[in-house]
Amino acid sequence: MKGTAIKDLKARAIIDCKGKPLLEVDVYTEDGVMGRGASPSGISAGEHEAFVLRDGDKSWYDGNGVYKAVEMAEKVVFPAIKGMDVLDQKAIDEAMIELDGTPNKSKLGGNTTYSTSMAVMRAACNILHVPQYKYLAEGEIKTIPLPTSDMFAGGSYEENTMPVQECTIIPYKVSSIAEATAILCKVYKLLPDVIKEFQGGRRPEIGAMSEYMAPSTEFMDCLDILWETCKRAGCEDKIGFHMDCAFSEIYNADRKTYNYCGREIDTDEVIGILKEATEKYNFLYLEDPLDENDWEGWAKAAKILTRTTLCGDDLTVTNIDKLKKAVEMGACGSFIFKPNQVGTVTEAMAAQKYAIEHGMFSVPSIRAGGVSDDPVADMGTAGGAAAVKLGPPKFGHAIHIVNSLLRAETEVEGSKPFDFTPFIKWDK
Repeated sequence: MKGTAIKDLKARAIIDCKGKPLLEVDVYTEDGVMGRGASPSGISAGEHEAFVLRDGDKSWYDGNGVYKAVEMAEKVVFPAIKGMDVLDQKAIDEAMIELDGTPNKSKLGGNTTYSTSMAVMRAACNILHVPQYKYLAEGEIKTIPLPTSDMFAGGSYEENTMPVQECTIIPYKVSSIAEATAILCKVYKLLPDVIKEFQGGRRPEIGAMSEYMAPSTEFMDCLDILWETCKRAGCEDKIGFHMDCAFSEIYNADRKTYNYCGREIDTDEVIGILKEATEKYNFLYLEDPLDENDWEGWAKAAKILTRTTLCGDDLTVTNIDKLKKAVEMGACGSFIFKPNQVGTVTEAMAAQKYAIEHGMFSVPSIRAGGVSDDPVADMGTAGGAAAVKLGPPKFGHAIHIVNSLLRAETEVEGSKPFDFTPFIKWDK
């Protein structure tokens, strides 16, 4: 299309919701249309994620500056994609992949390629005057991913609390995204009162992502509190649980053990602890229950934890090759969809498509170091994702995600919330 070629690219350092620098890229076409993208980052990040290019200067944001990425975008990436058509997302992404030439974007930086890739996508959406989810969808959109909320924080987010990173509710038995949102808001509003009762009158503390800091080192206490809160909210028959164990964070590779609440335990004991939890409560999925490199352990856990679906994050890192391995080994039946983990829109959407076509469900997720306009929910909607992982319905990027799902529900005629029924295991 005339005028849609890339004419200019500008990059800058901005800050994420944690006050840490991130790269933002603006792409301009010959007709003056601009697209903007910024790559988020995680606090708990898998070792196989795309490389994040940072400055390393400890005097500036403790080494987390991104001026090297700014220069990389403007002086290396831009000359390679100048003149290319923003309506050809795949060609531009492939050009960056070839330019980088490494398995994990270690030359250009995954934050450089993803910010640029997102900017290209948004320029195309602005030209065509369509929402991101409609632009990325390959066919008819029939379902909208469900919003979820992490209600308790522990693990690497909140030290000296529970060993797992997050406890989450999923309002899956609902007729609309609006109903799911109302449930999340009501539970979050009632939760501090129940925590206060558990703590003998002491007020609860807010955690890293606006979740409540786990009031106990036992995650089962947090699940009990959540269950009681859901009962008071009158929605206990409409919710399921999710828990992000993030157990790579507590794994000792040399000893092949986990530092669990001050005790050294092995894989079998971890699986046993999680089995007790899934026997007591209904878990739709259980994220990162074992170390990210323990493929055999995952396959074993999948056979034992029969009342839930294992969900890979650090294990799969939105990488199609790792998702293929997960399918082949029966390691997990779902995955956390984080496009910045792989470094381009094209690669991320291809990974999600492969997973869904092979019987998995996708759970798009914001990052702890997120941005307020993260397109991950739109990318999930476009690809048929199940639910979106986010913090409570409060502040910044979580609200953006919830509202984008509410908008999609009203814009996509005939759409319904994702149906989890085929994936429910506790009734089988």
